[in-house]
This record gives sequence, structure tokens and C-alpha cells, in this order.
Amino acid sequence: MIKGVGIDLVDKSRIGSALKKHGINFENKILSKNESIELSQRKTFSKKISYISNNFACKEALSKVLGRGFSEGIRFKDIEILRNDEGKPFVNLYGKALDEAKVLSINNIQISISDSRESSIAMAIGESL
Repeated sequence: MIKGVGIDLVDKSRIGSALKKHGINFENKILSKNESIELSQRKTFSKKISYISNNFACKEALSKVLGRGFSEGIRFKDIEILRNDEGKPFVNLYGKALDEAKVLSINNIQISISDSRESSIAMAIGESL
């Protein structure tokens, strides 16, 4: 049963500006330790922007699934977006995000991420199996 759906679109130029202005502080606010490791494998600034933008869009979409948003106590690091060996993204939840998923009986999350040169888009579906 579908318990929630979220979608988000991010302008990569905003992420690039934030990364140029705040550098590692911006990364540390948005990314978990494991995401930072994945980010370090991206060698060009453009690929780093794409990675952060894609994850940012996915985290925003997932916050909509949970019905909370980031102003309600869920932190960006409470939602971790990683890729398996084939590149497929998957989600790990922690803290308030995990608590909210349990309240909503969400025990499975499907995500999809796509991007162009200018933007990233992500969709998330929370399910109760």
C-alpha cells in the first residue's frame, strides 16, 4: 500500500553556488559520511554538483513522503541516499526520518533520480508492505 509520494526539482546552479560559497561546510550539512565517501569518487566539480544536487532532490522528495519537511526536525543527514554496485540509488533512514517512517508504517521506499545539465529531479514513494 502506498503511504506517501514526493517529488522535487533542484536547479544545479543553486547547488553549485552554495558549494562554491560554503565548500565543505555545505557538504557536511547535506551529506552523511557514506555519501561524502561516494562524493569523493566524483573527480570533477561538475560531477560533484550533480551528485549533491541529485541527493538533495531525493532527500526533499522523501521529506514530502514523510509529510514533515526539513523545518519539522528532520535533518538532511537523517536521509541517506547511496548507490549499489550497479548505480541504483537506495535509501537509509536515521533519527527523526526513521521515527516518522515507523509512525506512518512505511517499511519500503522506492526512489528514482534523473538529471540534465541544468537540473535534478527525484521521486520517492513510501510503501507499507
